[in-house]
Amino acid sequence: MAVRTVLPSEVPMLLWWGPQLVQIFNDAIIPVLGDKYPAAVAQPAPECWPEVWDEVGSRVERAMGGTATFAEKELLFMQRHGYVEETYWTFSYSPIRDESGKVAGVFVATSDVTAQILGERRLEALSCLGTVAITDSGASVTDTCRSALDVLAPSYADIPLAAIFLDTRVVDPGKPRRAWTQSASLGTRPNASDSLLGPDRDVLLTRAVTESEPIIVSGVAERCPDLLDPQRALGDHPVDRILLAPLKAPGREAPFGVLAIGLSAYRVFDAAYADFVDLVATKISGLLRDAEAMDAERRRADAFAALDAAKTRFLESISHEFRTPLTLLLGPLQSVLGEATALTEAQRHTLEAAQRAALRLQRLVDALLEVTRVEADASNKDLQPTDPAALTAECVDLFADAAHRAGLALTCRVSDAAAEPIQLDPQLWAHIVLNLLSNAVKYTPAGSIDVELDVEDDRLVLKVVDTGLGIPEAELDRVFHRFHRIERDGGRSEEGIGLGLSLVSDWVEALDGTVTVASEVGQGSTFTVSVPRIVGPGSESSAGTVPVDLSAPYVSEADQWGRDTVPHGGPSPQDEDAESVPRILVIEDNADMRDYLTQLLRRENWHVDAVADSDTALERLRSRLPHLVLSDIMLPGRDGVALLGEIRRDPAMSRLPVILLTARAGAEAAIGGLRTGADDYITKPFHPDELVARIRVNLELSWLREQILAASERESDQLRTALETRSTLGRAVGLMMATFECDADTAFEKLVAFSQHRNVKVRDIAEQIVGDYTASLTDSRR
Repeated sequence: MAVRTVLPSEVPMLLWWGPQLVQIFNDAIIPVLGDKYPAAVAQPAPECWPEVWDEVGSRVERAMGGTATFAEKELLFMQRHGYVEETYWTFSYSPIRDESGKVAGVFVATSDVTAQILGERRLEALSCLGTVAITDSGASVTDTCRSALDVLAPSYADIPLAAIFLDTRVVDPGKPRRAWTQSASLGTRPNASDSLLGPDRDVLLTRAVTESEPIIVSGVAERCPDLLDPQRALGDHPVDRILLAPLKAPGREAPFGVLAIGLSAYRVFDAAYADFVDLVATKISGLLRDAEAMDAERRRADAFAALDAAKTRFLESISHEFRTPLTLLLGPLQSVLGEATALTEAQRHTLEAAQRAALRLQRLVDALLEVTRVEADASNKDLQPTDPAALTAECVDLFADAAHRAGLALTCRVSDAAAEPIQLDPQLWAHIVLNLLSNAVKYTPAGSIDVELDVEDDRLVLKVVDTGLGIPEAELDRVFHRFHRIERDGGRSEEGIGLGLSLVSDWVEALDGTVTVASEVGQGSTFTVSVPRIVGPGSESSAGTVPVDLSAPYVSEADQWGRDTVPHGGPSPQDEDAESVPRILVIEDNADMRDYLTQLLRRENWHVDAVADSDTALERLRSRLPHLVLSDIMLPGRDGVALLGEIRRDPAMSRLPVILLTARAGAEAAIGGLRTGADDYITKPFHPDELVARIRVNLELSWLREQILAASERESDQLRTALETRSTLGRAVGLMMATFECDADTAFEKLVAFSQHRNVKVRDIAEQIVGDYTASLTDSRR
């Protein structure tokens, strides 16, 4: 009955019968037997399975004693294909009784679950590799190699040992050529990993990255019998084969390196094993790609940080270096202006312009120093008892004259709650208010500026509202960025380097506050500053005065906006007494520079008309052409280059000589300026004699060009007249030849004789003859 049950079944089954446990099995179990077939037919079970009998023998004895046993996913090392093989089985041993009820044999039902176990654990290994995170916390490519092998540590059955060899150019991009460095290892004894590939290591690794398929190195056990860490050994057999797989990534020309994996001595390297190793190599390659990208990003960040630190040191050094000559400029200027009584109006005006220029330079230097200070310690502040209402009102008063000259209504409203003294850094607060006011005056051509100070939710809130140009919506997110300038038409000046509002943001942040902006193009802007309102001890005696050295640069810069050019000697634009006197149109938005250029050119007895923007310049040009245009490039609204384009496109102005002034130095800048169509290009600062000489040369060249063109036109008129005269004479001679039946010479002599007899020019006689003949033809036709 047992045999009739086993033999027809398609499920692997066998019987161990009798005291010797003779094997009886069906065809389905033949693949399980491997090399043991056909000797296993009718062979006693202990003789057929000696390598596993220590594990299963006791279970067989219990089954022969009448007790069934069951094992699930049992690891058994079998030798059925010429090597000791790692296998996994789920099986049961059931007693078979004869007619008397005694146990006559054992029924064995078995399932080979090796493929299932291997698939599950290999999938787990790949999943663990997926958990390796590449972060920006400082982990390098080498650290990533170690992390990858660490998560593979539980996979000792498939990866008893491993090592990653990286191309040194991956670790150090500055290396000129490939070399190999072992970045991580797994499963080797201490100090034994260096002998993993033996003396031919570099040759083998180089070959591995050039071959299209992984290569396998054999004989490792003989060369290094103690290589494997005993704690990772699955059995007694050492690792004898090492697979070398290149670590490649899509889009990368050269591999990162080579993954060396010790192959299990207990598994054949079949397609499934090869696919697993390939996936491991692919996963590690992906990690290395991400780590390399992170490394590169980190190096770029470090380089930027170093560059930024160098920039900060440079700005700090250069700013400090500027302070000494600035002191030597401002001090004597202040002394002369304050003490000298014999200065003429022109001299005082010149010295005041120099003082304003020095104060503007001081503000730029202070801004650069403030940038370095903020970057070194953004939270640095000096809280002291301060009256924010008095301090804010004084800042507004400082701009009253500048606003009035610009035609702006400037108001300041302070609530009673905001008038209470608080703990505040008065210098930072004054900087914030002055900067926002300066910005509002600069970009508000007409209308009003309102300053409001109030308390909201126990916070001091400052609002600066203007009816100016407004800020495009796309620029609002970048308005507080360092060195960011917004291109807008209509401002009072194009000067500035984009530091003001970024420093406002830094100062507000130092006070633990916030600054925001709301704006609409053409409607104006509202800047809102909100800082904590801290009422502390000692607030009764409070600061409320703006330091002069802090406010002077702001006020001095604003004073020049809206000023008209002041005449100081020389012919004025109204002097029309001599048409031969050259007329020069100057376009410069900086009032002091405009005044300086006007005075300099009028000393040469030239007519000078000076304007502040391109639109006004075009109006003057179309009303009366000057002999030369001298224009700055950086202008509010349409810049100097755009103005030059308008001039060159207008036939009436196209030959007008134009000289451009710019602060950009260097040959490339000069070439670029000349390519725009300018006749000359002068870089600030310039020597006044050089400017005058260049203007004089261009005036003379323009005069010479116009003379040549005029002479050419006169010659053209004379030639046209001569040709017309010659044609008339020819027709008259022809009529004389026909009338007197003579040759051309005789006809011309008769014509000359008529001229002398009547005392009339030959040309007039010829015209009369031709006219009479034409009239006679007309009459005859009638």
